[in-house]
Amino acid sequence: MQQSVSVAEQEPEVCRGSVPDFSVVIVCRNNKVYLEPCLESLYRGNVRTRFDVVVVDNGSSDGTPTMVRDSFPRVQLIQNDHNAGLSAATNQGISATRGRYVLLLNDDTIVNATSLDSLVQYLEDHPEVAGVGGKLLNADGTVQSCYNRFSTLREEFLVATRLGELFREGYPATTKDNERRVVDWIGSACLMLRRSALDEVGLLDEEYFIYGDEADLQYRLNQAGWQICYIPHASTVHYGGRSMNRWSRRKMVYRGKLLFYRKNYGAVRTTTLRLMFGALSVLKMLFWSFALAVRPWRRRAVKELRSNRDVVEVCRCLS
Repeated sequence: MQQSVSVAEQEPEVCRGSVPDFSVVIVCRNNKVYLEPCLESLYRGNVRTRFDVVVVDNGSSDGTPTMVRDSFPRVQLIQNDHNAGLSAATNQGISATRGRYVLLLNDDTIVNATSLDSLVQYLEDHPEVAGVGGKLLNADGTVQSCYNRFSTLREEFLVATRLGELFREGYPATTKDNERRVVDWIGSACLMLRRSALDEVGLLDEEYFIYGDEADLQYRLNQAGWQICYIPHASTVHYGGRSMNRWSRRKMVYRGKLLFYRKNYGAVRTTTLRLMFGALSVLKMLFWSFALAVRPWRRRAVKELRSNRDVVEVCRCLS
């Protein structure tokens, strides 16, 4: 009779005392149902390069820590007793690892060995590059996101009004590109970074909590003369949007944008962005106030009103 082989028995052996080629940092909070297949894809994928994995649990109550300890004993587990935020938890993970490169990986992803080895090899071959990433794919294989430009006021207006979707699918991210290129920044769902570059510019800014932190880090790398590169043949399945609903996420996204402007773009552009976001949110609140009278829209209208009110409060308080 053929015996089944556990995930733990299939895990690649990283020599004790040696430095892994790359370290995987995954932050998780109440997402066990996605984290388990994510870890399985890492360990069952026959990755050629040596790696280690740290999972930072941000106060999960769904049994995530128990699952990690029982099913993936070689994973280094860091348990926070509260939600420390994505940026702070990621920094915990980076600080606890030793790999020459660091792979920031969302817990709702499925990776493949060829792509991971390609990311490592690209950094090996291009010492001027601080970070590299590839395509993010939806579960059905369609392309989700490739890379982004650093924000502009025009772009933020087109995003907030959704007019940008008239120009390009997935605006502002580029979603259809099959050429290798230097880009401004790549989302941290699957992003491999050079540790020596992180040592130079510092880790993620923990003031962000979530959203905006990866753009800020790559902006600092860019300012220090490092490159960020997109390689289309590397791909990762990313389910996306599992940590919070769209109405809760909106406030955090806008907060991240405002923090990025405050840190990097100066008072004039930051104030302009605050006024623009605030005014557009007030206009949206007026629209949804009228929508309350339409029965099929009533439930959504309540959520939209609360969400846009939260954005106005962020614009008022964040200085």
